[in-house]
Amino acid sequence: MDRILYLKKMVEASRDKTGDARYGFKSFHGVYLELAKMELLKNEETVLAIDYKNMDRGLDHITNRQDCADFIIPAYVRILMEHRNMRYMDPEYCKRIENVLLGFRYWLDEPGETTGCYFTENHQILFHSAEYLVGKIFPDRIFINNGHTGAWHKEHAVGKIRQWLSWRIRFGFSEWLSQGYYAEDILALLGLVYYADEEDISIKSKMLIDMLLFDLAANSFRGHLGGTHGRAYTKAITNPQNEAVLPVMGLLWDTEYEFDDLSSCGVLMAAYGYTCPKAIVEAAKQPGEWINRQRVSIDFKDARKYGIAPENFENIMFFWGMQTYSNPEVIKNSLKVFPTYNWMYNRLNAYKERYELMDKLGLPVADTPDQTAMTQADIYTYRTDDYMIGCVQDYRKGRRGFQQHVWTASLGGKAVVFTNSPGSEEYQYRPNQFAGNLFLPKSVINKNVVISIYRIDADYIDYQYTHAYYPTKEFDETIEKYGWVLGRKGKAYIALRSLNPAVWQPVKAEFYQAVYPDTWEDEIDIKKPFEYTAQGHANVWVAEMGSEEQNGSFEHFTEGFKNALLTGNTLDCTYYSPSQGVMRCGWTLPFTINGEEIEIHNYRRYNNPASFTEFGEGRIEITAGVHKTVLDFDHEVYEDL
Repeated sequence: MDRILYLKKMVEASRDKTGDARYGFKSFHGVYLELAKMELLKNEETVLAIDYKNMDRGLDHITNRQDCADFIIPAYVRILMEHRNMRYMDPEYCKRIENVLLGFRYWLDEPGETTGCYFTENHQILFHSAEYLVGKIFPDRIFINNGHTGAWHKEHAVGKIRQWLSWRIRFGFSEWLSQGYYAEDILALLGLVYYADEEDISIKSKMLIDMLLFDLAANSFRGHLGGTHGRAYTKAITNPQNEAVLPVMGLLWDTEYEFDDLSSCGVLMAAYGYTCPKAIVEAAKQPGEWINRQRVSIDFKDARKYGIAPENFENIMFFWGMQTYSNPEVIKNSLKVFPTYNWMYNRLNAYKERYELMDKLGLPVADTPDQTAMTQADIYTYRTDDYMIGCVQDYRKGRRGFQQHVWTASLGGKAVVFTNSPGSEEYQYRPNQFAGNLFLPKSVINKNVVISIYRIDADYIDYQYTHAYYPTKEFDETIEKYGWVLGRKGKAYIALRSLNPAVWQPVKAEFYQAVYPDTWEDEIDIKKPFEYTAQGHANVWVAEMGSEEQNGSFEHFTEGFKNALLTGNTLDCTYYSPSQGVMRCGWTLPFTINGEEIEIHNYRRYNNPASFTEFGEGRIEITAGVHKTVLDFDHEVYEDL
């Protein structure tokens, strides 16, 4: 989409029917709306005045050092770089922005405590990028939090940026396919692409954004990033309209979705005029059958093999980035990050004491790293013209989970289906009723079929059940037959079954209030359930997809499940698939189809029709249609043909 048209859409979308600001525009992200106006004013495409109240919220957020302040600094950087001396800007307000940024705490080695998160994968690069860019803007000014100059801060950030870039280039993103955090990564990298003085930082940041965009292209369906996610939130996994990356894809290639709320990442990409390589656009839209096998991150035990020693404090942010800070080999350096009492110190100190006590007793330490960890993930995505289904293969089965989202079937619009092990009865906690898993399943996938095996610890007496999110309201047809729930959306079909008996739950208004805070009363339909629950600590769920092209009519698809049996238990189960034959799996058994074992671990970095790249390689070649893109990180060479 044309960048000016996109920015106009963002501005137009900022008001609801009454003229009041819509939900997303009321937050501290409102500065991105004003940035969109500035870009339009600079190009003489609007006469709308800047609303400084929208910018006030963001500045207050930064001044108070609240969590996610780093999400909005990229907007103020762009404003100071490109708009501060323009006729439509108030010079005094620009001085206020300047003073706020000069007083910020840019990293954990600076004075002061924090209630914000600096150390997850996306936050790390956001803080490093902010420190570098603000330091570049004010090289001779004193940053009052630690008394150093902007030039010092810029240099302080350079090494950390290079280190973070090298980890992502080699291992991909531990917060794999995150519907929100991929957008935040791009926010951080954009300023480095355009303003970094060091050529290697600029070109690698550009190539890394393109690598992120290829992740989106290889795992999306009509602009919706379905499948699996390293970190997920209820609003996005149940409603594609809430995905932060959806408007990004809407800017760079066509989607079936209307993005009608503020997109900070989309606005910033449009402001910079970012263009996506044609090969990536072609990969996103490639018709017919598409299979992507992809590996990201590493297991803790493999860190030394890749030259990342856990005892070296210089590597501490690698382990924090994939949230393995609680591992016994990392805990000493983790406590150096937070040496005094606060929310993370207490958690780390508790782990340290447990390890010491277990060591004295001569007992092995169980369950490390903790539930937040995002270690090696082997991703499988199957896409056709009519649907997509994606899953992370056999990921940390039986371990406590956090925000890891294991699989999703996408049929278009808001017709998405998945299962999980609930971790609470509300929709914000991590894990909660739908986002994340209290206990991670053993899920496996091949083409159009996913099998998920759950085993929940007996101590968690309130959560001895699993369930499916299946929004009947979003389907054209839903029937129950032969023990299956069968649905149709357009030309796409799905069949869902639980080994244990399952029942529909009453519609909960709280769900709609969480997902549709502005319009929940319009969205809710108490006659259309969305939660299909099966009791029992051990259970198996199966989902099989099809389409008019693959199966003929929906009736013909439905009849195919008359003899589609699911037998056995979680230790050894067999599914007789109408399309694939005899599929067998178990908690400790391999995944086989018609007796042949299916590869589910140690995938290549990419293995799909557009790219065949070994894990850990520094060169990614993407070919789709008549276009070719080369991301050669080793030689700092970028080609877009």
